[in-house]
Amino acid sequence: MKTIFRTFGLGAVLTALFAVGGISAFGQEQCADVDTMNATYQTVLDNYKSTDPATFQKAVDASKQFLEKWGTCDVAKQNADWIKGNMTKWEAKLKDLQVQAVRAPILNRFDTAIKSKNWDDAYTAANDFIAKFPDDPARINLIVPLGWIGYQESQNKNFKYNANAEKYAKMSIDILRAGNIPPKTSGGYGAFQFECASKDECISLLTYAQGYMMYFGDNNKQAALPYFYEASKLPGFFSKYPAVYGTIGDFYYDSVKKISEDVKAKIADQKDTDPDDVKVKKDADIKATIAMLNGYAERAMDAYSRAYTLAKVDPKNKTYSDNLYKAIQTLYTVRFQKQDGIDNWIATTVTKPFPDPTSPVTPIEPEPTGTTGGDGSGIGTPSGTGMGAATGNGTGAAKGTGMGTPTGNGVGNSAAAKATPAKPIKPRQ
Repeated sequence: MKTIFRTFGLGAVLTALFAVGGISAFGQEQCADVDTMNATYQTVLDNYKSTDPATFQKAVDASKQFLEKWGTCDVAKQNADWIKGNMTKWEAKLKDLQVQAVRAPILNRFDTAIKSKNWDDAYTAANDFIAKFPDDPARINLIVPLGWIGYQESQNKNFKYNANAEKYAKMSIDILRAGNIPPKTSGGYGAFQFECASKDECISLLTYAQGYMMYFGDNNKQAALPYFYEASKLPGFFSKYPAVYGTIGDFYYDSVKKISEDVKAKIADQKDTDPDDVKVKKDADIKATIAMLNGYAERAMDAYSRAYTLAKVDPKNKTYSDNLYKAIQTLYTVRFQKQDGIDNWIATTVTKPFPDPTSPVTPIEPEPTGTTGGDGSGIGTPSGTGMGAATGNGTGAAKGTGMGTPTGNGVGNSAAAKATPAKPIKPRQ
């Protein structure tokens, strides 16, 4: 048994030795194949400077083949070392070329669409780019214009792009606030006519743009208010843009009109034949409703006062500022039953913090009028000239408890609906 085992062990060793000898011989054959070696190396030399991904791929593949077959050959050492020293760089370059082969045509399509004002194609190209390259820093210069285009088109009563524009405006703001993407060499973000001068200007514009599209395009006025309010607090052009405040004033003004109609209906429902307890209840209800009317009137005056103060400094906004002032006069008359002190009220109000339009409106109890009975002349029907001025004494007393029946023009349509301020300049200007 021992002899057998020794013989078997010797056979295994001999087999291993013969195998090593065979490999060595095979390696020597490879190193001796100089013609194939040189041809492969020439493929590397012919293609490694190319910027075409398919051509450069040939250089990378040939390099890998060269190292695999002749990387340990003494005769190929100099060439092999050169290839080894460049392989990491070449593989990175190949990956970049492959990306650019897909990326560049999409960006060219986007640029062409913006230049030709083909907004549908611009959105399609940008959507494709973001889907394929979600982390590419260049995406900010596509999505800023996408948010801006919808706002611009909304000003022209074209609300087709609102949903996409609102989405991309929010995405742009989130990216800009994160601060992970540096600006272009100009210091701005965006492309062509849709380039903001700075991060702050982009955020200011796109915040207002979201509010504008929601308010005027989506008719979702309540949802738009936080964006207008945010724009009023942010650094940038739109914190000083009159329409930010004027539009909030319009929102409150709509409520003033509705509440005034409610007041009129409740006053009309008062009857001399009502039992005393009913009279007391109706009087209290009218008083509470007028308190809400006063609260909304002050909110509207506050917003309009800020819009007026900003608008009046620009001659181009004269019609708008004049209408704003008339609106304040009307509301002031409704609120205080007088005209004296309007300018002082405006000047004082704009120095105070701007009320958050999403916060509840505080009712303001009506001041005693000192009279009973009779009709007032406060908030009536529109005169066709925007927010009209009341023709009488504003809020009259109805049986000594509230607002009398209107006899004049009263509050008509909102001022901003009839005359808007000049369109905002582009932030980069």
